[in-house]
Amino acid sequence: MGKQNYRESVEKDRQEIAVERSAAPSRRAQRNAVKEKPKKTKNMLLPALFFIFILIPVTILFYVAFLFEPDDTLPTDETANEVSVESGSASPDVAVIPGEEEEQDETAADEQAEKEAAAKAQAEKEAAAKAQAEKEAAAKAQAEKEATAKAQAEKEAAAKAQAEKEAAARAQAEKEAAARAQTEKEAAAKAQAEKEAAQKQTPPASGKTHTVQAGETLYRIAVNTYGAAGASAGVEKIKQANGLPSNEISVGQTLVLP
Repeated sequence: MGKQNYRESVEKDRQEIAVERSAAPSRRAQRNAVKEKPKKTKNMLLPALFFIFILIPVTILFYVAFLFEPDDTLPTDETANEVSVESGSASPDVAVIPGEEEEQDETAADEQAEKEAAAKAQAEKEAAAKAQAEKEAAAKAQAEKEATAKAQAEKEAAAKAQAEKEAAARAQAEKEAAARAQTEKEAAAKAQAEKEAAQKQTPPASGKTHTVQAGETLYRIAVNTYGAAGASAGVEKIKQANGLPSNEISVGQTLVLP
């Protein structure tokens, strides 16, 4: 029994040695492969070192210089706060990236600037329209004032011309009346002179005359001469005998009493 076990143990050891011998070439191949790997690793080492010692610090420096913003430098104006609050209320689980927040702030600022520009343009437009309306109203008022003044001046000129025309007509009428009166007076004086001259040359048949006294009229002389009953007929006789055109007589005038 002990021999049998011994043989089995020896056989088992021999088989293990055989297996190890058969597996030895593969282990050599693995060693060769491991020996070849350091060559590739050597080739990749320089770019890796370059990336680690140059690119990574440069990248960190670029981020710190241009992209990184501490909390105390974030905008604190009301518009930025409102935009941040609205974004947070719309999506509370999504973190706001500094670049996106800055872009939102710029968009809000642009919109605010556009609103202010539009409001300014509208205000300027309304101010220009108001100024134009005031200018037109002032021009209209000035035109109406000038038209009223012109109409008043024309009215006054027309009234003045009418007054001058009426005054000229009145003066002309007075002049003509005075000339006519003067002509009539001269004619009457001439007729009276001629009559007196004729009376002096031809004495009346009756030889009765009367010198007109102050306050006497032709009718009173006729009453005194012919009586009240024949006064009217006596007036006509006296006028006819003396060539009188009317009942008017003058003081001192000599009348023939037929």
